[in-house]
Amino acid sequence: MLQTAELSPAVYEAPFMIDGVRHALEAGGAGLGYRASPVKELPEEGALPAGLIFHVSRCGSTLVTQMLGTLPRLRAVSEPEVLSCYLLHCAQGAWAFDADVFRRLIKALGRGSGRYVIKFSSWNLLFLDWIRGALPDVPWVFLTRDATEVMASNFREPSAPLRWYRSGDPRFKACFPDWAGEARGAPESFFAWCLARYAQAARRHVGPQGLWVDYAQLPGGVSRHILSHFGLEADASQRARMEEKARYRSKGNTREAFVPDGEAKRAEATDTLREAVRRWL
Repeated sequence: MLQTAELSPAVYEAPFMIDGVRHALEAGGAGLGYRASPVKELPEEGALPAGLIFHVSRCGSTLVTQMLGTLPRLRAVSEPEVLSCYLLHCAQGAWAFDADVFRRLIKALGRGSGRYVIKFSSWNLLFLDWIRGALPDVPWVFLTRDATEVMASNFREPSAPLRWYRSGDPRFKACFPDWAGEARGAPESFFAWCLARYAQAARRHVGPQGLWVDYAQLPGGVSRHILSHFGLEADASQRARMEEKARYRSKGNTREAFVPDGEAKRAEATDTLREAVRRWL
């Protein structure tokens, strides 16, 4: 069963959708008209997203999503848990992946908006074959960054795959059944291999619907490349709002000015981390 509701627009302004829902619940205004129903009973009609955002983590994906979210009549959905839960349950064998069900979940996230984009969690890239199979005509971007910087950031504040690896979480086996490397005492090797897996998944789908954007191209790459790739338009004032959004941090204290941190992250990378990058990337 899936519980749905009409959510406040403020929910989508948070860096991650789950945070927006949590804040709205705390304020007593998460949504109206809660309804529980089987997923297969979700409406089939509805528009597909203007674009999908995939990423390696810590590479500007939240910034890109928030910049797009400043556009009028566009909803930017950031890492909705419902999609991750569905993909994970399929990976664990709870049920077979159903493209029709997945499209219904996608359309539910956009219902009530003009146009919308969806940013997936980084590890969702492992299931890009399923996602692209269900949404073959939807344009997508793959955001990357210098691997050493991504690694250093994840070892400062681990993303889900690294947490699962370290703790032996059952989700690790479901998402990484082919990891045949060292035991939990070699996190650097595992995560560099994980980043390589992300890139391999994206390369399998290289084509006109896919666009690779590097962190070094941001924030300007949003207006120069991503807007047109997603079929979106923005006038001068709307582009100015996007640029203003880029001046501030996209996570944490979003009122704090953004300060480039690539050099600091490279400096804190250990020899073990650098060797793992050389080995796998």
